[in-house]
Amino acid sequence: MRRSTTRSGPLVFAALGAALVVGLRAPRAHAAPEFIYRQLTLPRGDVALDFGFGFGHQPAGPGASFNGVGLNLEIAGGVTHDLELGFRTGFRLDDGGQVTKADSYGRPFETETYGTDNDRMANPELRLRWTVARGANVLLGLGTRAYLPIEDGSRFGLMFEMPVAFRLGSVRIDTGLYVPIIFTHPTSSTVSIPVHLWIQASSTFWLGPLFGLRIQNPGGHDAYPLGFGFGSALSRQIDLKAWFLFPDIGQDAGARQWGAGVALQIRFE
Repeated sequence: MRRSTTRSGPLVFAALGAALVVGLRAPRAHAAPEFIYRQLTLPRGDVALDFGFGFGHQPAGPGASFNGVGLNLEIAGGVTHDLELGFRTGFRLDDGGQVTKADSYGRPFETETYGTDNDRMANPELRLRWTVARGANVLLGLGTRAYLPIEDGSRFGLMFEMPVAFRLGSVRIDTGLYVPIIFTHPTSSTVSIPVHLWIQASSTFWLGPLFGLRIQNPGGHDAYPLGFGFGSALSRQIDLKAWFLFPDIGQDAGARQWGAGVALQIRFE
């Protein structure tokens, strides 16, 4: 892989700044329901398209680093009021994007990414999610995902998930349990518990810190993702969301590996 310079780093901050300005200027008259009241699955018959751009940075030795960009594409649809089907894949646009898997940073709407390697096109992912329980202040879901091994040397994988969302006043906490299993030799697995705390700052704007714990096997390594994100309802059918993430702040020089991304979600109701 070719080592790229760090000069492209400021571009992602410019993109995020422009996205923030656009989000804050979104007209309230056409705003969607507040984010803290959003469901875990799309309503029956609704379709959502996600287009994401990610930038990844990873150290490559003393005084050197990999920088790269990638794209995420996703489509999801509500089959019933409680059942949703989805498909996504990613594209790495340069060598640095392959090394850093930059497309994964372009996924601020569905942040859990596993089962990919370092080819130009990421392994596609099929998912099924079911909302098991709905309450005034809590949502509970169950789901599964399949990773299709089109990348060289990759293996088929499955993930079992139990997303949970809590609402406390103007605060929403998205958490749950995610267990991806990749059928390598030996089989590898992760137990992931994300904790995303969102504050509804206005009817069309939300923001907050992102935490998490990932226990990886084999190896028994515990990873601690840390980041910050924000979102804005640009209209009733269009959301913008962006984030900045350290994938494992607990490792040595963890602050030197990071990424950022911005995405649009367009819904057809």
